[in-house]
Amino acid sequence: MSYNLDTGIQSSTCYLDSTNCTSRGEYFTYQLNTGIKCPTGCRLLLSVTSVSLPNVINNVTEYNNEISVKAGSLQVTYRITIPVGIYSAWTFRDFLNTEFVSRSIPVTCIYNVNTFRYQFVSDYAFSIVNLGAHPTTCGSLIGVSKDESNQYIFPVVAGTPFYSLIMPSTINFVATPYIFLKIQNISLTNINSKGNINDTLIRFPVNSEYGQMIQYRPPELNRFLIQKTDINSIQIKLEDIHNRPLSVPSGVELEVILKFDYINTPYQQNYETGTIAHYFKENPITNIEEDLDED
Repeated sequence: MSYNLDTGIQSSTCYLDSTNCTSRGEYFTYQLNTGIKCPTGCRLLLSVTSVSLPNVINNVTEYNNEISVKAGSLQVTYRITIPVGIYSAWTFRDFLNTEFVSRSIPVTCIYNVNTFRYQFVSDYAFSIVNLGAHPTTCGSLIGVSKDESNQYIFPVVAGTPFYSLIMPSTINFVATPYIFLKIQNISLTNINSKGNINDTLIRFPVNSEYGQMIQYRPPELNRFLIQKTDINSIQIKLEDIHNRPLSVPSGVELEVILKFDYINTPYQQNYETGTIAHYFKENPITNIEEDLDED
């Protein structure tokens, strides 16, 4: 929505650099020595003009670092936990094979560079399972397929020859294609894919290779008409596409530029205008009493 900046008040720009934040954790907290104040009779418009972040996002996190396999002549179930970090298809394969050898699991993982799929081979019956005490949370990484309900299909069972298991889907080691920048204590009306209203200021793409800087400037500013008239502190956080805290090292620095514009209090339009209900409110029907003469 476009707004007419009709107050004559100069816009304010707030440069948020995480090297100067007062605390960091789930939220980056900034205490402003000079607060953002809105004069009486005006409203604030909030927008994001720029975001900068190093692309050192972990693609294996605490939410997707488990794989459980059932293998061997006795069909024993093994649970493997992968350390959080940045992995390629090759380093992930090498870690699994190291675990298979060290724990005497008769399975070998192979990566096919032509089909972008993992293949597991064994001399015994073999399957990838997802059970209560033996979960598999890395379905997206290793290429587990989904059903019509958008749920991963388990177990994934090896076939012949030699109990070979070619994963039904391709690997996906993209940490997150988009990042959500959210703000605390300011009511917004953005809606996610589940239909829930959340506090997202902007969603920006991961537009750089690992080790480079993610630089994003929106082609068109999305301005939010906010209710606050006095802002002395700002709390922002980053989330991935699953609405989980973005997995980055604790020393990574975030830079965000916020812009505050001022407008006169907009005229409150009656949203019923043009409806039948509004017409009858504006034009009530007067009941006329009729004299009924008896014959």
